[in-house]
Amino acid sequence: MEWKDWSNVLFRQRYSLPACSGVYLIADTNHRVWYVGQAANLKGRWAGKSHHRYPQLIRSNRQICHKIYWKEFPINFLYEQERYYINLFQPELNGCKVKKYLLKQPQIEREIKRLLKVINKLTSLFDVIRSVVAGEYQGDDGIRCIVILININDYDIISNSMQKRYSPEVRKAWTIYKPDCGRDKDNYTPPWIPTYNFDSYRLEFVVTEWELFEYLANNSSAYELYLGIAELFGIQVKALKDLRILNELLMEEEYSYTNFDRKKILKSAAYINYRKHIFNCLLSLTE
Repeated sequence: MEWKDWSNVLFRQRYSLPACSGVYLIADTNHRVWYVGQAANLKGRWAGKSHHRYPQLIRSNRQICHKIYWKEFPINFLYEQERYYINLFQPELNGCKVKKYLLKQPQIEREIKRLLKVINKLTSLFDVIRSVVAGEYQGDDGIRCIVILININDYDIISNSMQKRYSPEVRKAWTIYKPDCGRDKDNYTPPWIPTYNFDSYRLEFVVTEWELFEYLANNSSAYELYLGIAELFGIQVKALKDLRILNELLMEEEYSYTNFDRKKILKSAAYINYRKHIFNCLLSLTE
């Protein structure tokens, strides 16, 4: 589509729009056009929160990541060009009342937010830290992968989500990732990592040994040095802000026994050590 070649900015960076006349459209990461408009001054039209569609768009921006695409046109051509693109894309927000909000969040999105809230809620057993985002990396397929370390007690929560009886969309979002961790497949059985696929993200829930959580819970200086708070899909999560801790904790990578075909069984620590050199701290860390 020709508009994909237009200049664009992220919705949250709309203040960087130029002060020129032009036609603009709002589209998400799936290239769905939500709104088409025109302005004699693009920068002024989107200054602050004055745009009449701002309340609707900001509600969904975290989930579907809007971009503002724009193309400069002379003022006397704006109306003609605006009508052309409205007729072409039939955007939903051009055909609804301002007070109408976007559709309810999809179940697949609600579920991942629910899980993040649960595994970050402290309990009597985990009264300091319950889970932590180790980092993120870009997969070979270009997907943004986020690695979340959880304790063995919370695996049942993940397992129950994978088997949701009345939520086929959620069940389909789950896959099991079996990384070889750089080992010979003929001699090693890979760890099983539950993976939630959502929009342009892949969230890997890695069951981690108790040592990491105990170390951070019982060492206040390490807690302050290595941990921060980040925002993930609008949910506050604990995240590593210094990845050196992954080198300091020597977690065992293999079980002491072999499986039925005489292969050594890898622990999740093998995967963490295999990936950690390409981890980046989670973006949008707030503390």
